[in-house]
Order: sequence, then structure tokens, then C-alpha cells
Amino acid sequence: MTRLISSVSSLLSQFDVFILDQWGVLHNGTTAYPDAAAAMNTLFAAERRVYVLSNSGKRADVNLSRIADKGLPVNGLRRVVTSGEALWEDLRDGRLQTGGTVPQRLHVLCGQPEDAAAWRADATEFELADSIDETVDAVLLMGVADGIALSDYDTVLAAARRFQLPLICSNPDRQSPRPGGLVISPGALADRYEGLGGHVIWYGKPEPEVFGAVLRDCRDVPRDRILMVGDSLEHDIAGAQRVGVRSLFVRGGLHETQFPPDADEAVIAATIDRLRDSRHAAAPDFSIHFFC
Repeated sequence: MTRLISSVSSLLSQFDVFILDQWGVLHNGTTAYPDAAAAMNTLFAAERRVYVLSNSGKRADVNLSRIADKGLPVNGLRRVVTSGEALWEDLRDGRLQTGGTVPQRLHVLCGQPEDAAAWRADATEFELADSIDETVDAVLLMGVADGIALSDYDTVLAAARRFQLPLICSNPDRQSPRPGGLVISPGALADRYEGLGGHVIWYGKPEPEVFGAVLRDCRDVPRDRILMVGDSLEHDIAGAQRVGVRSLFVRGGLHETQFPPDADEAVIAATIDRLRDSRHAAAPDFSIHFFC
């Protein structure tokens, strides 16, 4: 059964490594959650290893700056890992292949035009294609533009299908928390491509590869001494279970509207069970309202 806790400090004796999701745990996309900074400082003061592991198609340095800009302490972090960073490293080092070769010429879908060039940075192994033609190896889905409908991408998805291109989705989240509600995230567009018969390579939580970037740095720590803190049962909690680490589910992020403010323990437990069953995840080890 999931154990309900009121503070991350109650878990300090059980864990040496804390892996924190970003959206829904540290901030809502615009502002930091009220107690997140204090919780991070509690972990730093206890000399625990703290990582951020985010389903973000952007590189790690962009997300480190984003965390710092929201007033959250970053000096104690061991590393920020994003799915976009892990993908960049695996493409650069030849670990990710499609059809037996490493994709080098990519057509990129992203939230802002400059995001693609920032992701490529100085990796001369990659080329960015402005449009889809027979020279393109794959479509890289980093992000979707705010306020756009998924159907607005149907023309580019049809072209990708015509050339039988794989779509590499570096952010599997279907929705992300924002002030006032949820917004569409890249995973929803990748689902649409699969629905058209396209091949999607999912790169991010819950896939084990993205966890590997952290776990390779923690080879000296038993897996049951590592805790994943996240607000997505489908990605954070299920991903933790796939790689054999324990999990803390934050109810105040992605699924906040599913938990009434005055819910008692029985209602909370029943809601967690219903949500996890719908997302094919086992029960999280622990749950907390907000990261504090």
C-alpha cells in the first residue's frame, strides 16, 4: 500500500539519492511551488544526492536556468538530466539507431523556432532540415507551440508517413501543468502519429534509457536507496518501477484536480488506485500533497 507522508524529511533515513521531476514537483511551468525550495534545501543539508530528471525536449542547461530563474536553489544539485539531453548524448555517441543507422538529418518540431538550433548546439554530427523530403532520416518532436491544435500538425505528419520516417519523441508527456489547468504536450502529438500508422520512438520517462543517465552516476547506491519524486503515475512512478527504484507520488501536480482538498486517507488511497489502474502502474511507495 502507498504510505501517505507530510514531509520529505521523514524519508531521509531511507534514501541516499532523490531524483526530482521538474514540472508538477518543483514548479507549475510559471512559478515555483511554495515549499519546493525549502524541501530541496532539506535534502542538500542532509547531504543527499539530488538530481532533476525531466521529460523536457530541451537541453539540460536550459532547464537548469529555468529552475534557477524561478528562485529555486540549484547549487546543491548533482545534475539536471532531461530527455532531450539524454537523446542528444545517445545520438552523438551512436547509441540510438533507426533502421540500423544513426539518424543524422532531422526535421524538428518544437515550441519556438530557436529551440531546434539550441538543442543541436555544436554537434556537427546532426543536420537540421527545414522541411521533410527524401533526405530526412527522422522527425524529432521536442515540443509543441502554445495555443496550437494537434490537427494543425497533420500536414507535416502526413509527409512523415509518406516517407516512412520514424518520429523521435523526446518528451512523452501528454499534458503538463500550468497555472489554471493543463496544456497539451508532445506525447499527445506522438500518439496522433501512431494513430496514423507512424512509428514513434519514445524517449523519456518511463523508458529506462533516460533513467540510465542518473543511475550510471549512482552505481554505488543500492536501487532501494534511490527515490523518484514525481507527479505522473504514467511516467515518473511507472518509470521508477521499471528500473527498480522506489517512488514518491506528488498529488498536487498533474492530477491535482482528482484529489478534493478535504479528501481523507481513504479517498486519497482509492483515487490513487483508480488512477494507477488506468495508467498501468503499480502503487507508488509513498504519496505527498505537494513536495515539501
